[in-house]
Amino acid sequence: MTQYDELFSCQCCGECCRGDMRVYLNPDDLKRIAVFEGYKNTRQLFDDFLVVIDSERSSAPLPRLRFSKGSLGCCPYLENTLDEEPGFLLKGYCRLHPDFKPLVCMLAPMYRTIDLEEDSELWGFKTPLKDCPGCSVLTEEKSYYAPEGLSTLLDSEKTFFKKIAGMLDSGCTNNEVIETLYYFDVK
Repeated sequence: MTQYDELFSCQCCGECCRGDMRVYLNPDDLKRIAVFEGYKNTRQLFDDFLVVIDSERSSAPLPRLRFSKGSLGCCPYLENTLDEEPGFLLKGYCRLHPDFKPLVCMLAPMYRTIDLEEDSELWGFKTPLKDCPGCSVLTEEKSYYAPEGLSTLLDSEKTFFKKIAGMLDSGCTNNEVIETLYYFDVK
């Protein structure tokens, strides 16, 4: 098994937070971001267009961060600064880091594929960009596993996916899933 730190050390370039990335969120993420924003409920994230519902890649309605559009599109929480040492490098910092960051961002560039029918998961590592300055040399033969300290959040997310599947299997509409799982009070 391969240690996460051996593979990746974020250089804060911000490039993985730009472009047409899709940062999908679970209810725990929605709660953390709503708290960060000072909102009383998660619905405000949708009302302020920070989060949108995406059904393009899945039959399930999944919440995701709404990136700005165009060639400079980026995460709404990416903050760029100019680092004068060495040579005026543009640095990208996440305003949600570390306490309010979505789980998928905490894991990046690790990813997991969950098989609900088999109750299994497969871990992988995907270089965020072609020449990502934070990535070590990778080989396909390595086995990967979750970074330490995230088991509660990972278990909660797996339970979330099971709830979605159960609701859709029982005939719930996308709106019922959204109202039930994504809109709730946080204080």
